[in-house]
Amino acid sequence: MSRVKVEGARVVISGAGSGIGAATAARFGAGGAHVIAVDIDGTTAEHTAQTCRGAGGAADAYVCDVADAAAMVKLAEDIDRDHGPVDVLVNNAGVGIAGPFLDADLADWHWLRSINLDGVAHGCQAFGPGMVARGRGQVVNVASGAAYIPNRHMAAYCATKAAVVMLSQCLRADWREHGVGVSVVCPGVIDTPIASRTRYRGRMAERQGRPEKALGMGHSPDLVAKAIVDCVKRNRDVVPVGFESTLAYKLLRGAPQPIQGLVARTEL
Repeated sequence: MSRVKVEGARVVISGAGSGIGAATAARFGAGGAHVIAVDIDGTTAEHTAQTCRGAGGAADAYVCDVADAAAMVKLAEDIDRDHGPVDVLVNNAGVGIAGPFLDADLADWHWLRSINLDGVAHGCQAFGPGMVARGRGQVVNVASGAAYIPNRHMAAYCATKAAVVMLSQCLRADWREHGVGVSVVCPGVIDTPIASRTRYRGRMAERQGRPEKALGMGHSPDLVAKAIVDCVKRNRDVVPVGFESTLAYKLLRGAPQPIQGLVARTEL
């Protein structure tokens, strides 16, 4: 396996305008990488790039909707033309839906899946061929502890994050022989703006303040950023982040079904 050195690496980060993405950009920038901040919001992407440059690093900003497969392919082509081959891809962009499954509609499902799961696949499809052809590179996909912590009010979110974990593990096995590493990080409760990018349905619409308050008391996004950089340095596999995610990863997967069912019925 060809390892990637952070210093001098070209690092593409989706959802880089805030939260985990912005913290990850700062981490890589401080390590001497060339950060390419990608976000659907050009203003926030540029702010992240400016922050990296202000700290003495190299950074550029691009606007792209990860749900648009053609746009992601064009993004990869543009970055390769403007800056050269990409060494690290961090698929971080994500949104949420909270509430009973039947209180959301298929439009909600398609929206969530198009970003949380399809967005990851689009990133891998767009940037993966170049890495495989060169025989080096690292992909880090951001999933969630929700991938293995079921919850009655987060069916769609949990499903997409579980799929990201499985996709990552399959790609890791597939691309290993080509010298490309694939890691997946599973954050627990992190203080990010994702609550503002969550659609609240049914009775959760009246409890919107609860998850927002909980996230505000969560771990710093830099904790996740540190894990992402470590994945690049060490080509790690599945990486829970935060004590709650780590504990669940170790205990819940092998727990008896009644215990898992009890966890799933917990109210947010």
